Amino acid sequence: MKYVLLLFGLLLSAQEKASFYFDFDQDTFNPKQNELFMSWLNKDQNREILVINGYCDWYGTFDYNDTLAYKRINTVQEQLKTKVNSSIFFSENLKIKGFGERVQTRKERRYNRRVDVFYKVIPNKIIVEKPVVYDDPVVYTGQKISDDPKPFKQIDTELQPVDPEELVHLEAIPNRYENAKVGDKLVMNNLYFYDRSGIFVPESLPVMEELLQFMVTHPKVKIEIQGHICCQLGEDPEDIALVRAIAVHNYLVANDIDDTRLQYKSFGSTQPIHKIPEKNEKERNENRRVEILILEN
Repeated sequence: MKYVLLLFGLLLSAQEKASFYFDFDQDTFNPKQNELFMSWLNKDQNREILVINGYCDWYGTFDYNDTLAYKRINTVQEQLKTKVNSSIFFSENLKIKGFGERVQTRKERRYNRRVDVFYKVIPNKIIVEKPVVYDDPVVYTGQKISDDPKPFKQIDTELQPVDPEELVHLEAIPNRYENAKVGDKLVMNNLYFYDRSGIFVPESLPVMEELLQFMVTHPKVKIEIQGHICCQLGEDPEDIALVRAIAVHNYLVANDIDDTRLQYKSFGSTQPIHKIPEKNEKERNENRRVEILILEN
C-alpha cells in the first residue's frame, strides 16, 4: 500500500528518530526487542515516516550485509504498514537506504545491527492513495554507496558464529551541533575523502547526515564551511581544502538546504592544529579537516 499525507493544521518541524536492534545475523526481532518495537509502534500519536535506514556490523561480505540490511528494513516496514490508516503514515518523499556494513556509525558492533526510523509527530491528517518514492542510496549527487541498491540478492556466504552480545534498548544519539552558539567552530571529526579529492568515503556518511539533520531541524541556522589541509606550508595548488568545503556545501544543497544559509572558505594550511611538518599520521589527519562555523542561530 502506498500513501501520501495531506495535513490540516500545523505540521511539527522537529524530526525524531527511533532505533531498533537485531541479534547477530538476524533480520527479525528477538522477543525483547519485539516488545520494545511494539511499544513504540503502539504509542498514542500520529507519525509521518520520513526515512528508514538499515545497517549491519562488519562480519560477512559487503553483498551479504547489503542484503541483510534491506531484510531488516523490510521487517520494520512491514510492521509499520500494520498501523497505516490509524497512526502511521508514509511520507510521499519516503527515503529507504540500506548501508549494510559500508557505514559504521558506532564502535561497538551491536549498535550497528539496527534500523533507524526518522519521523515527525503530526496533528490532524487525511490519507489519499499515492506512490511512495524509493530513492537510491546516494551520498550526494553522483556518489552512490553501492552500484546495486536493490534489496534482495542470492546469499551464498556461510553464516558466522552466533554473537552472544545482548541487544540494547532504544537509544537516541545526541546531535553534537545541538548546543552550538554563534561563533562556535566545530570540527567534523571522522569526515574522510578519497585521496586529493572532494569525494567522501562511505564511512563519512553519518558525519554528513548529522550536520544535515541539524540544518533541517534548525532552519534559522547559517554556517560557514571551512576547509583545511595538512603537510605543506604555503599554497594549496590543487585547492583541495576548497574542493572539500564545496563538497560539504553541495551535499547539503542536494538535500534541500537553502544555499543562502551556507558559505564556504579555504584556509589551506594557514591554521594548522599541529605544527607543520606533522610528527605522525594522527597529527596529519587532525590538520586535514573541515570545520563548521556557526554564523547565525
